[in-house]
Amino acid sequence: MKLCAKKSGIPSSSRELLKQFLGSKVIALVRYSWWAKEDIAATTGVGKPESFSLTAGPLAVQFEDGSILGVSSDPGTNSVVVWLDRFIGQVDTTQTLNEDSELFAIQANDKAHSMPYWAHFLGRTLCGFSIIKITDMNAKQASLPSERGLCFHFGAGDRFIAAHGLHDGSDDFSVIVDAQIDAGVREHLEELALF
Repeated sequence: MKLCAKKSGIPSSSRELLKQFLGSKVIALVRYSWWAKEDIAATTGVGKPESFSLTAGPLAVQFEDGSILGVSSDPGTNSVVVWLDRFIGQVDTTQTLNEDSELFAIQANDKAHSMPYWAHFLGRTLCGFSIIKITDMNAKQASLPSERGLCFHFGAGDRFIAAHGLHDGSDDFSVIVDAQIDAGVREHLEELALF
């Protein structure tokens, strides 16, 4: 990895960053929740097994070379945003997600706080990205980038979506599959390939 900046950007303006991960194996998927995983259900009403998918907080996608892609959402752009959270050989990790004392890690393979489905992406090779946009928006949303989902493709139609409100029409960040997209939103989606 050549990039080392922590600046986040929408996926379409972060092509150089995202392209570097193509052909790389994912070794960890970690949600960094605002709440301890034991408290999510009581605090938010999200069921215990859905904690990884639906808790508030960013996602870290770690690759076999040690680099980590950070993913979250930004209501100001009505979009998912990405950044390089850790680059190969990075010595100072004080500004990375796993060093943030206000966030609590939930691993994709957590047997109690994640659905088994999420663990099957571990060890898989990332082969593409696409963006999801909504075609039916109000004037304010239409004036923003509104890149509401970033799809991580693993071949044979297998993928997950880092989403900005696609599961419930809100501006909450979530990590979902196609079946979790809100039915009212689904009919207004447009998908654009990045790679």
